[in-house]
This record gives sequence, structure tokens and C-alpha cells, in this order.
Amino acid sequence: MTQTPTETVAEPTVPGRTRWGVFLAILAVPTLVVAALIALLVAWLFTDDSVAADVKKTSCSEALAFGGAKLPEGADDAWCGIEAGPEPRYEALFRMPRAEVGAWVAASFPEGPRLRTTQCGDTQVDACLNAGPVAGERASVQIDITHDSRKWSEVRFVAFTL
Repeated sequence: MTQTPTETVAEPTVPGRTRWGVFLAILAVPTLVVAALIALLVAWLFTDDSVAADVKKTSCSEALAFGGAKLPEGADDAWCGIEAGPEPRYEALFRMPRAEVGAWVAASFPEGPRLRTTQCGDTQVDACLNAGPVAGERASVQIDITHDSRKWSEVRFVAFTL
């Protein structure tokens, strides 16, 4: 018997073989990639975000005393830390009344140097001071002062050994 062009021929059915295995193998790769990205995101969220991992918070009296100074009476928002290493490096950040900055620096370093408003390195800094070991202290000191407003100044105090 001959087939006419409009007739359909039924395909023979073979039991057992499907294409689900190939489909699942193709789907497994993107699923594993997404799971790995989620695991990396969770690990990133729960790790320490500090820039310097060796910086530990310390008392401000210890940090400033290392450089021969004391925290001023009107200080606000103080944060102090120590960077571990072969030689300690203390850093203090605080705000204080702008009018009292000069008197605090003069009381902390009576033998000099004085604050200067030029050659401070950073254009954002309004006044600075670099002092070698002074007043029998073993540390060098860098102070950067940025005036936030007419009343307040932000002070960055760094004391380190050479």
C-alpha cells in the first residue's frame, strides 16, 4: 500500500528512554553557580569589614598619652585605636570646640612645635602639626585638624615610634 501525502504515520513507541536526565544535568550547572554565589554573599556579610584588620580599639587616655597629650575636656565622639605591629601606632579621632584647639595643642606640647595652616599634605586639613619625640616621650606625633563648622573641629591624632 502506498502512502498519500496527507496521511500520518504513527511512530513506533519504545518504552523506557526519556530526556529528563539531560534536562536535569543542564539545570544543575546554573543551580550550583547560584548556590555558590549565595554562599559567598553570606560569607562576605559575616566577615569583618575593617580596612586594617590589625587595628584594635583602645582607651583614648592610653592613645593620647603615648604621644604626650591628654583628651581635651570638651572632646566629643572620641574613638581611639592601636595598630599592632613591631612598633605600636596609636590613632585618636575626636571632635572638640574650635576655639579651644590652639590652647589644647599649646598645653600638650609646651616646647613646640605650633600648629601650622600650610604644608599639611591634605587639602581638606585646615591645620596640622608634626612633632618628633618631645617632652621626653618616645613617640612622634601627627595632628590634623579639620574645621567642621564655626564651633567644632575634628581632630586626628596619630602617635608612633620611628
